[in-house]
Amino acid sequence: MKKSLALGLISCVPLFGLSQSIVGYPYDNYSGVHGMLQNPASVAGSKYKVNINFFSFGTVAGNNAYELKNDKVKKFDFSDLKENEDYIKSANADKKNLWFNTEILGPSFMFTSGKKSGVGLYTRARMLFNEFNLSDKTFRFFGSGNDGIYDQNIQESMLQVKAHAFAEAGLTYGRIIWSAPHHQLKMGITGKYVVGIAAASYYSNKLAINIAKSDIINQLEGDVNVRYSNNLDNVDDQFDDVLKHLSDNHGLGFDLGFSYEWRPESSEWLSNDQTPYKVRLNASLNDLGSVKYKNSENGNSYAANASGKTTDDLDKQDGETFDEYFTRLQNQGILSTKAHEDNMKVKLPTTFRFDADYHIYRRLFINVATIVNLINRDKNQTSAQYPTTFTVTPRLEKKWFSLYTPLYYNTLNKKATWGAGMRLGPLFLGSGSILSNVLGKQNVSNTDIHLGFTLPIYQRVRTHKHKSQPKQEVKEEPKQEVKVEKVVETRTDTVVKSVEVVKEVVKEITHDKDNDGIVDEKDECPDVAGEVALAGCPDKDKDGVADKNDKCPDVAGTAKYNGCPIPDTDGDGINDEEDKCPAVAGLAKYNGCPIPDTDGDGVNDEEDKCPATPGKPANGGCPEIKQDVVKKVAIAAKAIYYMSGKDIIQKVSYPKLDVVVKVLKADPALQISIEGHTDNTGKPETNLKLSAKRADAVKNYFIKKGIDASRITAQGFGDSKPIAPNKTPQGRAKNRRVELHLNYQ
Repeated sequence: MKKSLALGLISCVPLFGLSQSIVGYPYDNYSGVHGMLQNPASVAGSKYKVNINFFSFGTVAGNNAYELKNDKVKKFDFSDLKENEDYIKSANADKKNLWFNTEILGPSFMFTSGKKSGVGLYTRARMLFNEFNLSDKTFRFFGSGNDGIYDQNIQESMLQVKAHAFAEAGLTYGRIIWSAPHHQLKMGITGKYVVGIAAASYYSNKLAINIAKSDIINQLEGDVNVRYSNNLDNVDDQFDDVLKHLSDNHGLGFDLGFSYEWRPESSEWLSNDQTPYKVRLNASLNDLGSVKYKNSENGNSYAANASGKTTDDLDKQDGETFDEYFTRLQNQGILSTKAHEDNMKVKLPTTFRFDADYHIYRRLFINVATIVNLINRDKNQTSAQYPTTFTVTPRLEKKWFSLYTPLYYNTLNKKATWGAGMRLGPLFLGSGSILSNVLGKQNVSNTDIHLGFTLPIYQRVRTHKHKSQPKQEVKEEPKQEVKVEKVVETRTDTVVKSVEVVKEVVKEITHDKDNDGIVDEKDECPDVAGEVALAGCPDKDKDGVADKNDKCPDVAGTAKYNGCPIPDTDGDGINDEEDKCPAVAGLAKYNGCPIPDTDGDGVNDEEDKCPATPGKPANGGCPEIKQDVVKKVAIAAKAIYYMSGKDIIQKVSYPKLDVVVKVLKADPALQISIEGHTDNTGKPETNLKLSAKRADAVKNYFIKKGIDASRITAQGFGDSKPIAPNKTPQGRAKNRRVELHLNYQ
């Protein structure tokens, strides 16, 4: 539908996507290469002599917009899904978010290179996709048969869509850097070379939209920021163009990790194939780095204005490349370039990862972990990211077999899932949501799966026998009875008499006439009860200044002003210490200063419609436009001619338009508004569309001549504002016109 095409410029929210990493499995002591990717320190002192990964991948799907009905999941029936029957819109009113990422691990290996060190090498490909901050109101308009979108004011802010696909090769080195009888600390680092496959982003700080039922766009205004790698400009179905420019897009990155193990006295239940720690703590910074891309020529910051256009104008035509699409939108005046950068820097999805692993008993463990996103999505609108997640994973772990059941929470859709997985020799398979999605009753908004095939070659483990020490008998000494009653009684009498003597002595040598707890010798105000902190002097207003020194004893003040409040010399309600203009009354808004007059024309900035240009009070602070200039522009407007029935300006009009360009360049503060008008011949909606296109044609001419787009507005009014009767050919000719209006606002 056409309305869907218009909304397509804003965003779209599919039901499922692929996401980060592998849930639960990397915390296993036998996860090998996957544990190394989670934390490079794990390559040192590992369970493996050699571990080779042939192939593995992991995906997590999620959003907070749509929910798939639970019975469809249980039946694994995903064909011909219909809204409100098979899937529904989530009832929450949050901003709609989506993450769509996948990870494929190619041939990789790690090996133990000594008693204290290990080395790893891996190859991996990843793709990340995010959509953030689509408003709930706009999202409700998605779907078939919803005409409620028409004539609705839609406001979007901080809307983002980001995608990044890249491949990497990494080299890891880990080493045990501290070892004690009950403690061990490991450190690891990974350096990676990254090849960027493709990157793209769209974001808008503010966008306002209103679409009429006739599919004419009443309003579509705001900023549109598009960035994408130049290999996407002419991409075709075979994806050949994406792969042609891989050498242009590359970068470096690294991971840094630490792992600490607490190893108490070995217990009898620890067998030779188990892990000797009681607690293991892992912490790492992953994916520090970026990829540099060649930005497309169309990867610009644009001012968007499609008011008066139709939804068809926004539709990307069949066979039209991205380059051709953006060029057409610019030629139609829908997009006006504001800024361009030749290169595009995309950060890797940087995260902080921490987990605590507790060895419960024998082969039973429980792990608590978090992956924290470190990319600020509001400040970095071009870099795709992983969501912040939390995981609690109990597991049964043996050399050739592991069973784990993670409880997984994702902060973007604020839902928890329960899953299960297993490792059986070289194979592993699992999901962080399978149990909650299949056994639970809630509708499904996220799901995941991971699997892989590896070759494990384990370390040889020596068996240690533990000898128990015989208990030694301790002989108790016979207790002796001591009579102390008489001694206690005698010493008590002595203490009582001593206390009485001390009291009498203190009474004789101390005098406190005003009973304020300070002896008269140290009391500066011995006749009046006062404060201990003020040497016995009173402080009536409790401001910390004694009354004898307080010039304002009845009003709390500060010591700096001898007990008086901070003064306000100009009486504007802002004390002198915070008042930047203490001698002149002002406003708190301007830190105590009067309203400024930037251009010095006698009209303050709050009332000045042209605060940066000196003008006259009668014109609201704007300069007066000279009449000869107004006349030149009016004459030029009457000499603008178009091809019949089209929005193409005839060359005979160029000299007069150049006169207007000269006027605008002579005064950079001047702005111009362009109005397109038609007669009443034909359909009103057709006339409105044609008048808007003709006004935009004039605007585009001025822009090509070097006039900034921010100084120009263009709007079509169709046949709604005639200046002569449409009953005669002469009247209709007068109504077919373009008006040019100069202003400073």
